[in-house]
Amino acid sequence: MGNPLVSIIVPCYNVEKYIEECVMSVISQDYENWECLLINDGSNDNTLNLLESLSSIDRRINVYSQENLGLSATRNRGIDIAKGEFLFFLDSDDVLDHKAIRTLVFAFQNNDIITGITVNTTFSEGKITKVSQLYTPKEGHIIFANQNFEVLKKAMQSALTPTAQNRLYSRDFVNRHNLRFKEGILHEDELWFFETMLFARNVKFVNKETYFYRIDNQDSITKNVGDRNLESYILVMECIVKNYSQHQQFHTIASWYSVYMKKIFLDFAIRERSKLSDQIISRLESALKDFYVPLGEKVILSMNNDIYYRTINKLSLKGFDTIAKYFFRNPINSFRKIKNIFKISYFLK
Repeated sequence: MGNPLVSIIVPCYNVEKYIEECVMSVISQDYENWECLLINDGSNDNTLNLLESLSSIDRRINVYSQENLGLSATRNRGIDIAKGEFLFFLDSDDVLDHKAIRTLVFAFQNNDIITGITVNTTFSEGKITKVSQLYTPKEGHIIFANQNFEVLKKAMQSALTPTAQNRLYSRDFVNRHNLRFKEGILHEDELWFFETMLFARNVKFVNKETYFYRIDNQDSITKNVGDRNLESYILVMECIVKNYSQHQQFHTIASWYSVYMKKIFLDFAIRERSKLSDQIISRLESALKDFYVPLGEKVILSMNNDIYYRTINKLSLKGFDTIAKYFFRNPINSFRKIKNIFKISYFLK
């Protein structure tokens, strides 16, 4: 391939505490052919001044500024102005391993998407402490032809983390399928992951650490949850059902994946119930009924997963209190969970 240009897209909103460390990790890359798009999303702290100062260090850094439009709109702007053959999304409070871009580019084998390992980390006085890794295929280094939606099936069965960052995307692939982030919601990565892995062919996972994800940012949406989080999860499920479950080519995988989304937000709602209003719980109950899709007879997952998702799908038609009483997380790996399956099946008769 030679040395293709990589567009690193960094949305920035009130990140004066983190942005310098983030950008310096880009500048220190041992791969040289990149452009870094720093997009200030209406910050009201010192972020913009810092971005302009950082851009003076390296001509490959370009700063853009806009009124506050949110993460999805900011990433979409980055896609639209990017010049690279590849796109890479970097969150402004995270950092890259110094070999990250080289590792992913040199792993390219006509792939639509290439993913490295993301490490959950804490940062203190310039020191990175590794805590854990986000879920990746247990096979480690692997390529999915993805002709039969193998990545989405793997996600449903093995909990691949549905993030947008730390993936090298072919810009031609993204634009050919007109893939953009849904604006105005939280958890936009959930829908982006589904749509990119729905259309992608030849998806590669590289068994090397390339990205350090900050878990000690108290301003992160993962630390501050409420009704908007659940509303966004519900909207993702509704988009999958409305846009794909009626499509002949995508009907089966979209129907099953919509239940996977139910599993995610039901787990969230039950766990965070004290932070959620009665109104959003009522909205959840209505959405579960209005966007219910039968799974049919075709089996696409392992036996235990097939049983689990069919059971959760039927349970979702009940009221929230009943769902909370019987719901449990996959996998089915204990006698207690097998017993729960029989209890729910009996209840649903």
